[in-house]
Amino acid sequence: MKKRLQKITPNRDWLENHKVLKPVAKWLGNPKIWHFNRRAIAMGVAIGFFFGSLPIAGQMLLSAIVSIVSKANMPISVVATWISNPFTMPFLFTANYYFGAWLLQRPALQLENMDWSLQALLQLGGNILVPLFFGSIVVGVILAVTSYIVIRILWRLHIVSYLKSRKIRSK
Repeated sequence: MKKRLQKITPNRDWLENHKVLKPVAKWLGNPKIWHFNRRAIAMGVAIGFFFGSLPIAGQMLLSAIVSIVSKANMPISVVATWISNPFTMPFLFTANYYFGAWLLQRPALQLENMDWSLQALLQLGGNILVPLFFGSIVVGVILAVTSYIVIRILWRLHIVSYLKSRKIRSK
């Protein structure tokens, strides 16, 4: 799988010569953000899951910037933000809102009975946004930490299994 992913990732020459990407080619040309190793992949997924759980615009851009700064795998980070997509957003953000209201010990609004007009939402403002963002940040941190640990453990188990089978084959 690693070899297949490496084949489809752009190389430094392509990035530096691409007209649209020229201004940021210096940062995108860093080979560390394209590495497929245990740390880079685990960090990329964690960063992507964190930003994917937030109800904000520009999740992929923020994820890419943070992965470049932290030298995590940038493509994996961007793809991991897709946990919030048009199909999962209503469920994810509703759950984040109720979780945030529960953590803040606020009475949760009955979202299914609400007036969803812009005027009604503006009047509610902080009653919805504070629990939503608080819950989303906490869920994002939980997803990031959990995914990082699970990927590191699974990667390690895979390596140990591979080395054991290689040792058996060599005998």
